[in-house]
Amino acid sequence: MDRAQEELQFLGFFGIFKESFKIIFSRRKIFSQITLALIVPLSFIYLAQIQISELLSSKIIDHNQASDTTPKNSTNYENLSHRISTDWAYLWLFRIAYFTILLILSLLSTSAVVYTVACIYTAKEITFKKVMSVVPKFGNWQVWYRF
Repeated sequence: MDRAQEELQFLGFFGIFKESFKIIFSRRKIFSQITLALIVPLSFIYLAQIQISELLSSKIIDHNQASDTTPKNSTNYENLSHRISTDWAYLWLFRIAYFTILLILSLLSTSAVVYTVACIYTAKEITFKKVMSVVPKFGNWQVWYRF
């Protein structure tokens, strides 16, 4: 970039924001591509998680309320109890899958941005294709196996 390392180490809180905005707006195209490829899907997954968790939680609450009014030794009570257990299992499995996907996409998007900024500061030529080739692919399980 246009600043020496000595100047950058003495930036204050607002100086860091100012420098960040300079970097982003100077390379608007590459950061827009990273945003569309990694950060927007992360946002949609987060919004979907809210809706799905709300749906599963409301089912659990409804079944709990129904089981409170049902006699304890009846078959209906056993069915409701089984439904509650199943709903809890679905909710926890969904949360585990969500947090796994969230972690993976967060790491990928962070590494893409860090690599891009590092290339900008070292004056390397950077393209979106090159950034995505450095960031591990989802289908490459050999990369995830090493973690």
